[in-house]
Amino acid sequence: MTRFLKSEAGAIVLWLAAALFAAALFTPYLYDAGKTLAESAETKDYPAVIESIAGSAERAKLDRFFSRALLISALVFLPVLIRRVKRIPRRKDLEDYALRKLSWPERLLHLGAGILIGACVLGGLAIVLNLLGASVPDGGGLEFGKIFSKAFLPALGAGLIEELVFRGLLLGLWLRACSLWTAWIGSSVMFSFLHFLKPPRGLEIADPRSWHSGFEILGSTLGHFTNPLFFVTDFATLTLLGLILAWCRTRTYALWLPIGIHAGLVFALKTFSMTQNLNPESPLNPWFIGSDLKSGILPLFALGICFLICILFVRKNSCGK
Repeated sequence: MTRFLKSEAGAIVLWLAAALFAAALFTPYLYDAGKTLAESAETKDYPAVIESIAGSAERAKLDRFFSRALLISALVFLPVLIRRVKRIPRRKDLEDYALRKLSWPERLLHLGAGILIGACVLGGLAIVLNLLGASVPDGGGLEFGKIFSKAFLPALGAGLIEELVFRGLLLGLWLRACSLWTAWIGSSVMFSFLHFLKPPRGLEIADPRSWHSGFEILGSTLGHFTNPLFFVTDFATLTLLGLILAWCRTRTYALWLPIGIHAGLVFALKTFSMTQNLNPESPLNPWFIGSDLKSGILPLFALGICFLICILFVRKNSCGK
């Protein structure tokens, strides 16, 4: 354990733990400051930017302040993490996993193939759910402009940003100090954990300004990790996705295929939510399909198919050779 905590991976875990603790401690004070600003803006004239912030603070609930406190805490501790990582000697075989510069035709091939793989896998699942009566059309028509602006562009942005952070930065840090399998699993578990690091919907705190309100939010946020259903239908699915994306990054020595797969999956997920409604009365709910297209055993199975297709693609295109 001591050896792990002294590694880059251990430094990341300590950074996250420190950020969570600081966020819980800081949340009630941020909440009080935000609500005080909102009350002040009702009687005083402020610049437009301050007025906008005050309006957001007035509408926001405690969980939103917790999210902002967590972001601030993570950024505050980030320089400490970077300094810590720089002091740790690199593994001798680090170069084996270094990102390589692909030609533009290779980049476009990987990106396009990834988008196609991700979109087709979840799109196929959506068709299966419709045939089984687990989902029904919401009655709205498909508009190309709406799909492009509200599904494709956000999906591409999410794929780019999250892959730069998780497979570019964080996986790179794990690879500096750990074996390949440890880096795959560790970064994937963290990828899934961070995605579910938000309070449950409808959570109410009796006294948001009390010093312990942030810790109540944190406790409720971590509470669903003790639910077996959550682990099977949600946490395992995103962890498997993280493993697939990490495998693609290390086998292609680039981020283009993971970016494409991530974007394709998000595109299919957003398009489904815009055009279909899941049937809560379906016998497939909640184990086989949960609250959305990424929750349940069926999405887990779909990601397994996605992984097989990725393996075939990488072998056929001799990636990394």
